[in-house]
Amino acid sequence: MKTRWIVRGSEGLDALSFLSPLSGDLFYVDYYQKEVGEFAPRMPAEAMTTLKALKQRAEKANVLLSPFLDLRFSAAPVETIDDLLASAADPDLRILPAYRASPYWDDSDKEGWSQFKAALPAIITTLQGLKAAGFPEYRKRIMDPKAVRIEALRSKLAGFDPISGAEFYTGRPFDPTIEIVLLQFCKPHGIKVIGQRFLSAVDWPDDVHIRTAGHEILHPPVAMDGAAAKTTLATLERDPLLQRIVREHDPKFGYNSIQAIFDEDLTSAIDQLIAERNGVARDPRKRWTEVDGGMHVLSAAFYGLMKQDGYAKTGGNLEKWLLAKAQIGAFAPESLHQAAAGVLGRRANQLWPSPND
Repeated sequence: MKTRWIVRGSEGLDALSFLSPLSGDLFYVDYYQKEVGEFAPRMPAEAMTTLKALKQRAEKANVLLSPFLDLRFSAAPVETIDDLLASAADPDLRILPAYRASPYWDDSDKEGWSQFKAALPAIITTLQGLKAAGFPEYRKRIMDPKAVRIEALRSKLAGFDPISGAEFYTGRPFDPTIEIVLLQFCKPHGIKVIGQRFLSAVDWPDDVHIRTAGHEILHPPVAMDGAAAKTTLATLERDPLLQRIVREHDPKFGYNSIQAIFDEDLTSAIDQLIAERNGVARDPRKRWTEVDGGMHVLSAAFYGLMKQDGYAKTGGNLEKWLLAKAQIGAFAPESLHQAAAGVLGRRANQLWPSPND
């Protein structure tokens, strides 16, 4: 056993995650209709108006509001709403150093950082409204009865070792500590934040948390500025099927570029293998037909290729495997689509949209 588990909650990250359903975004309201109905009338009018404007700003920028904020604020303390307010008041000191040192920062994010800072006055108004409306007490009443469930999860996780699987399939070392932050309001997302931490819904079954851990610790699965990723993306960017998926899938799922799909779908292929090692895997055909409207065709292709050439059994260095496959043309449409078709049980010309749609 290499994996060491930390399981905890976070009032601050739950507050940020609650902003999406509270804003009226129907994608999230479906999960929290009761809670939004109870809490929205308590919010100060100015805070609600500001929150709705924030949601519109996020939609215009093609970002998911709560995951966007969860990631950036996670570079600083997030235990309470007061922690968030302190960070929002001094982001260059409290957030920027750890954020800039993380894999999520690159030169292209400098403009995004400026946009984030420009939105902070509105975020402060919204967070102050949450606090004034009694969000800490409201959340505590929901979470306190779930303490037994959280302790049971801690005990169960002790028997699972996704770190060993991650090292086996990537060929690189990992910090042995995985931190799960259990939230009430993050559905439907499992969200990777800064550090080897991820956000997961407290009510999800144990096997979902285990699978999510095996997934989120992998991001990014390879160096996105390395030769393997660049060579692979040069081929994937020209794939008409992947281009259609980017255009046609529901943007609420995220993954709104081929690079984002590549990151997510290579990660998903590896996490499927890790889940199989740990005995908690979903059927891959069912998984990639149902999740996010069936958009993760590339996951099925990577997984199928790993099964075909034995990488699923031997493991190894993922960067080397990816580069070697790219160099022999395995990611060209004809080969890639056929690998996906074999996993999904469809014809290669019927991969998107799913025949179930």
